[in-house]
Amino acid sequence: MTATAAPDVDTGDVKARALKGMVVLIARTVASQGLRVVSALVLSRLLFPADYGLFGIVAYAASLGVFLGDLGLSAALVRQPHEPTRDETFTIFWCHQALTAVIVAVVCALAPQLAEGYALGEGAVPMVWVMALGLFLSSLRVIPLMALERRLAFPAIARAELAENIAQVASTLALAAAGLGAWALALGSLVRGVVGLVCIGWASPWRPRGTFRVDVLRRLLGFGLAFQLPPLVAAVVAGWVPLVVGRVLGKDAVGLVNWAVALASTPMMLSVVLNRVAFPAYCRMQDDPEGFAEYLRTSLRRLAVVLLLTLPVAVLGMPVLVPLFFGQRWVAAVPLVQWFSLECLLIVLTGLLATAQNAGGRPWERLAVVVGVGVVKWSVGTWAIHRFGLASVGPIGLVVSLGEVWVTAWRVSRLNPALRGLVLQVVEPLVTVGMVVAAAFLVVRLWIRDGGLSGWAVGTVVFALLILVRERLPGTLSLLGEVRDILAFIRARRAARAVPVSPVS
Repeated sequence: MTATAAPDVDTGDVKARALKGMVVLIARTVASQGLRVVSALVLSRLLFPADYGLFGIVAYAASLGVFLGDLGLSAALVRQPHEPTRDETFTIFWCHQALTAVIVAVVCALAPQLAEGYALGEGAVPMVWVMALGLFLSSLRVIPLMALERRLAFPAIARAELAENIAQVASTLALAAAGLGAWALALGSLVRGVVGLVCIGWASPWRPRGTFRVDVLRRLLGFGLAFQLPPLVAAVVAGWVPLVVGRVLGKDAVGLVNWAVALASTPMMLSVVLNRVAFPAYCRMQDDPEGFAEYLRTSLRRLAVVLLLTLPVAVLGMPVLVPLFFGQRWVAAVPLVQWFSLECLLIVLTGLLATAQNAGGRPWERLAVVVGVGVVKWSVGTWAIHRFGLASVGPIGLVVSLGEVWVTAWRVSRLNPALRGLVLQVVEPLVTVGMVVAAAFLVVRLWIRDGGLSGWAVGTVVFALLILVRERLPGTLSLLGEVRDILAFIRARRAARAVPVSPVS
C-alpha cells in the first residue's frame, strides 16, 4: 500500500472550486425544491396525517441504520493529507457492507416489537423490512461518493442527485394516486436509492479493487468514530419527537409533526449543500488559519443575513399559505411549521460551525455538544409533552437549538486566534432579529383579530420597520450592509466572466 501526496492546492483554488461546487449544488437544490413543492402539494391531498405518522416512525427506525452503518471512515479518508489508496478504499467499502448487513438483520428482527409497541398494525412489519433492506442502497454508494467529493467534483454529484429526486417524486406521486398510502412514501424512497446508486456509481472513477487491510481500519477508526458519533447521537435525539410524541399523543400527532418538519426544513437543503462543500474545503485550508477563519466568517455572515431577512416573512405568512396550498386538514400544523422554520435557521448555522469543528480536528468536542443537547431535549422535551402537549414541541426545539449555536460557536472560536470574536458575530444577529420577529408577532396578535392576509401584511411591515431601527443600533451587525456586499460580490463575478480571456492569461 503506497500513499501518494494530495495535489498541491492553495487557498484561492480551494475557494474557487468550493464556490463552483456550491453554485451547482444550489442550482440542483432549487430544482429539487421545486419538485418537492409539487410533490407536497399533491400528496397533501392524497395522504393523511396517519400515513405520514406511520411512515415517519418506520423511517426513523430504519434511518438509524444509516448512521450506524457508517463509522465515519469515509470522512477520515477525505480529511487525511494523502490521496486514498486502493487498499484504503477497498477496506472501508467492505467494512460498510459488513456492518450494514448486521444492522439490517437487527432491524428486521425487531420489526414486530416496533409495530406492536406503537400500534402501527401488521402492515408496518413488511414496511420496516423493506426500508431496512434499502440501507444497502446507501452503504454501496459511500465510497464512490467520497471519491467524487474529495475531488470537489460536485457538478457530477448534482446531476446524480437531481435524477434521484425526479425519480422519487414521480414514483411517490404515482403510487399515492394508486391508493397505496404510506407505502407510496416508502417505495418512493427506495426508487430514489436505486437511481442514486446507479448514477453515482456511473459518475465515480472508483471501483472495488484492492486488498482488505486491518491496519487501515485501526488507523482511521479513531477520527471516524469521533466524526460519526455526533450525527448518530443527533439522530437519536431527533427520535424524541416520533418516539415520545407517538407514545404519548399517537401516530396522527407524529404525522402532523413530520409533515410540519418536512415543510419547514427547506433551509436545511441549503445546509446540506454548504456542509458537503465546506468539509473538504475546510480540510484543505488547515495550513492557512487566517484564510480559514475569514472564509468561515464570511460564509456564516452571508448565510445568516439571507435567512434572517427572508425566513421571518415566510413564517408570518404560514397561517395564510398552509391552508391555501395544502388544504384545511393541515391547519393544525401551522404553529409547528412556524416554530420549526425558525429552528431550522439555527440548525443551518450550527451545521456550518460543526463542519468547521470537525475539519479542525475537534470531533470529540462536537460529540460532547450533541450529547448535551440530547439530554436536554429528551428530559425537558418529554416532560413538556406530558405537561403541555403538542404545543410545547416547537418552543423547546427552538430554545435548545439557540443554546447549541452559542456553545458551538464558542468552541469553534478557539480553533485558532484568528477566530476570536466569532461568538458575538454569530449570536448577536440571532438574538436581536429574534426580538424583532417576536415583536411583529405580538403586534399581529394584538391588533389584527382575523389574521389572514391583513395580519401577514401588517406583520411584514412591522418586521421591516424594526429591522431598519435595528440597523442604527450600535454594536450590531449591519444586515443591509452585508446585503450590499453580497450584491457587489455577485456583480464582480459577473464582470469577471464578461472579460475575454487572452491566450497568455
